[in-house]
Amino acid sequence: MDTSIDLGTYRTSDGALVHCWADSAGILTAEREGPTGRVRVDPVQVRSAVKLSDDPFWPEHDEPVQGSLWRE
Repeated sequence: MDTSIDLGTYRTSDGALVHCWADSAGILTAEREGPTGRVRVDPVQVRSAVKLSDDPFWPEHDEPVQGSLWRE
């Protein structure tokens, strides 16, 4: 059975949402949204989750803020 996670939004068995997207380098990134806020998690460690949407930022489409260093 393939248990790999892909892009989208998932609900874990404890009720938290997990948002999975590809970052600017194409690396799968995940963020868990639970009662204590949002925290980055290893997408490989996401288990017992049901996919709710193909949209990684569903339902509010709040993309995470990713800092970058740039100069003019």
